[in-house]
Amino acid sequence: MNDNRFDAKFWKDVVENALAGIFIIDEKLRFRYVNRVVEIATGYSRDEIYNMSVFDLAPEDRPKILETRERVVKGEQVFVENQFITKDGRRRWVWGFILPIEFKGEKLGLGNWIDITRAKKLEMKLKESEEFYRTLVEDSLTPNYIIQDGKFIYVNKAFEQATGYTKEEILGKDVFTIIHPEDRETARRKHLKRLKEGGSDTYSFRVINKKGGVSWTTVRPAKITVKGKEVVAATALDTTQIHELTEELNMKTEYLALLNKILRHDILNDLTIIRAALELKDEKLIETAISRVDRIRDLITETRSLEEAGGERKTINVAEFVKEIAELYGKEAIIRLNLEDVYVRANEGLKTVIQNILNNAILHSGKSPVEVEIRTYIENGWGVIRIADNGKGIPDDMKELIFQEGFTTENGSGLGLFIVKKVIELYGGEVEVKDNEPSGAVFEIKLPLEKI
Repeated sequence: MNDNRFDAKFWKDVVENALAGIFIIDEKLRFRYVNRVVEIATGYSRDEIYNMSVFDLAPEDRPKILETRERVVKGEQVFVENQFITKDGRRRWVWGFILPIEFKGEKLGLGNWIDITRAKKLEMKLKESEEFYRTLVEDSLTPNYIIQDGKFIYVNKAFEQATGYTKEEILGKDVFTIIHPEDRETARRKHLKRLKEGGSDTYSFRVINKKGGVSWTTVRPAKITVKGKEVVAATALDTTQIHELTEELNMKTEYLALLNKILRHDILNDLTIIRAALELKDEKLIETAISRVDRIRDLITETRSLEEAGGERKTINVAEFVKEIAELYGKEAIIRLNLEDVYVRANEGLKTVIQNILNNAILHSGKSPVEVEIRTYIENGWGVIRIADNGKGIPDDMKELIFQEGFTTENGSGLGLFIVKKVIELYGGEVEVKDNEPSGAVFEIKLPLEKI
């Protein structure tokens, strides 16, 4: 044994003046010894502490203290993290170890601690900050999500509501599977650019929700680092209504341009011929002028549907519209009706559309009277108006041409079916012409269903 070993007084001084708190407690959790750091940290004198139990210093940690005592009594060395209240009421946090010892047959616990109050307060502030921002994002009214390696690793409640997917269903899912096929490549390219170059920008694409519905979404993604890995976090906004309004505005602008052309070009040219006929009093020219008057009348009648279609829309029952129009043509055609209630969002412009198609059937069928069957029904989420006649039909090479501006086989305005197509497109629908069996033509109009 080394004769130069330190004596008991040396070790007592080391313990007494250690920078860590050192204490001894008995099985009743009363203090049997504390060093100077414990006095300084708690604000209590040594004599005051010796008349206290651990519970007096740490009243809020009672369950944890009792568990620690049981483990120490069983011979375990236990790591502890506790808080205590100083004599002047301040809250402090410490962590350390308590290990079992035995002295003169009595089981005791030897403990040490270091003060972690500053670190704990920083941790709490960080936790509060994290909780604040987590709540801010989680409860945000706008969808938020985080992507890593092309898969969702976080979505908030608003994202769930917008897409119809729960967190469990969407987390780990490939991001691009819920993007409309026509927009996937653009979205993928912008995502890869974001990962490579960083920064943020704003762009839009269509999203397919769980039920198959399509909506426009505008996102602002940015590259961030989470747990050492680069991810893309984004805030999204449903901009479906904005896109629809923009598209509708563009279409109305196109219609206004068409109306302007009719007024400035077509009608003005016809008026020039009429004026010349009046001035020259030429019989042949007068005949031409009369036909041009009729043409102007037709132009005004047909373009009225553009004005009507551009007005306010409401929920209408297509079957009621068809019944009303069919009554007007009872003497000009044999009309059979097979109608189901179909609700769409439209206006009076739809009546002009149906009338245009009926006029077309009556004038160009080659039969008198022509037989027409009109059906309304629902098919694959569309409201359908099917108008079929038994006339001579429309040749295949003309089926696309009849919807073009200015196309006419006789002295018509060349706008009737062109306006039909434009009005239906304004309603978000589509129109198609097919062959009827055994003869004739079928005009099929499809409009988005209105939710009732």
